[in-house]
Amino acid sequence: MAAGRKNEILNSPGESKQQQAYQQIKQDILNNTYPQGTVLAERKLCEIYQVSRSPIRNAIQQLTYEGLLTIIPGKGATVAGFSIEDILEVYDLLEVLQLYALRSLASQIDAYFLGFLKTSLDRMQQAIDKDDPATADKWDLQFHRFLITSSSNKRLSSLYEQLEVQNMRFLATASDDKARAIRSYQEHLAIYQRLQEHDLSGAQQMLQKHYQQIRQYYVDKLINRIQL
Repeated sequence: MAAGRKNEILNSPGESKQQQAYQQIKQDILNNTYPQGTVLAERKLCEIYQVSRSPIRNAIQQLTYEGLLTIIPGKGATVAGFSIEDILEVYDLLEVLQLYALRSLASQIDAYFLGFLKTSLDRMQQAIDKDDPATADKWDLQFHRFLITSSSNKRLSSLYEQLEVQNMRFLATASDDKARAIRSYQEHLAIYQRLQEHDLSGAQQMLQKHYQQIRQYYVDKLINRIQL
């Protein structure tokens, strides 16, 4: 880890050290700095992030709750892998939450709402044009997150946040796939166009099609990896 990142955590106020440690470890897992199966020993993490054991332990607990780590007896906190079942469960639930959010947005499809979605689409397109699928993915996440937050349902947002972490883990395995990013952009555009027409039923159908494609993509990717 770069010295600047270490110092950022070290020099943070007491309360933010825990949050900084959590965010940095989480990002390093999602960036594949710690590949699947890596054992994250508390003492080693304290040395890397230059914080005491308390923030590290709290970060491990949170990351375990989010499914990025798993506790293996005799080993400790280990970077979790994922299965076909995990992919199906996560995207099935994300789809359900997004459909629920769309049903509650009938009176909120205004210029601001559509403008934010359009900005997300434009940023996705710009990133793709620059051969930067990873940045396109960030705007993909913003698009979906905005659909959820616009519903103003705190419980919905809380459920979504936990699942979004799993989605980010899957996305990290395909951050260099430009063809996937292009398909995703086109599917998001289709959702936006239906919302622009105030066609909620059509938007829901496009959303379902989008998640169907996502599920199949990651299942196929995992199967291919296993076969290799």
